[in-house]
Amino acid sequence: MANVFIVAAKRTPFGAFGRPRRRRQADPHRLCDCRKRRPHRRPYLARHVGLRTGLDITVPALTVNRLCGSGFQSIINAAHEIIAGDANIVLTGGSESMSLAPYALRGIRFGGTRFGVDLKLEDTLAAALVDRFPKETPMGITAENLSQQHNISRQDCDEYALLSQQRWAAGKFFFCSLQLAIVPVEYKVKKTVETLSHDEHARPQTTIESLAKLPSVFKKDGTVTAGNASGISDGAGAIVVASEQAIKEHGLKPLAKVVSWHVTA
Repeated sequence: MANVFIVAAKRTPFGAFGRPRRRRQADPHRLCDCRKRRPHRRPYLARHVGLRTGLDITVPALTVNRLCGSGFQSIINAAHEIIAGDANIVLTGGSESMSLAPYALRGIRFGGTRFGVDLKLEDTLAAALVDRFPKETPMGITAENLSQQHNISRQDCDEYALLSQQRWAAGKFFFCSLQLAIVPVEYKVKKTVETLSHDEHARPQTTIESLAKLPSVFKKDGTVTAGNASGISDGAGAIVVASEQAIKEHGLKPLAKVVSWHVTA
């Protein structure tokens, strides 16, 4: 099997939910393909990213959707293409702009309104966090079901959440490469241009005691709380994946080797 390497990685800071953000353009690379995950607002994000970053119009693009795992899937797809000989360098990545998730009006396109009946807006972000098949199950309830199935306690969840905060803090203060990977983002607030250069969602001051005080959200005496659940935030990341041949041709420096992967339902 051909060797596959990660040769570049950048990300934006992760912004807090509900605050305005603007994407920033990046410099184009010698790319022969572009893979991106799909956000809420653009059905063909990969093509938009390629064109806006200066890639040639002949460079193909593919937008993938594996929900939260879409960014990882874009790297897997890149490895597939390199192994198959269809590409030597692939731009991969993912984006999430939860703050821009729209409200929707259902059933009005083809005369679905009646006199005197108020229309109801649907929060598409909240709706997206509910699995509709085989029955409506919110993501939080899925987490509660899994905690019962695998005997995961509330303390287990809190300890893991605390570990995530501690790892973020360690990366921020001790690993310079992690900070160098962050690309500041400029955005407008009225007529003023501001810059976001740090993660807003992390809470390094978190303690196991503060987590233990939070009530469960989805189920009485459950395991999922606002402190140990996945956060709602905005951000994006990009990774350049290359073959061994491309590394030699363009003098690229490998950051990591893609060894294997696996997906389960």
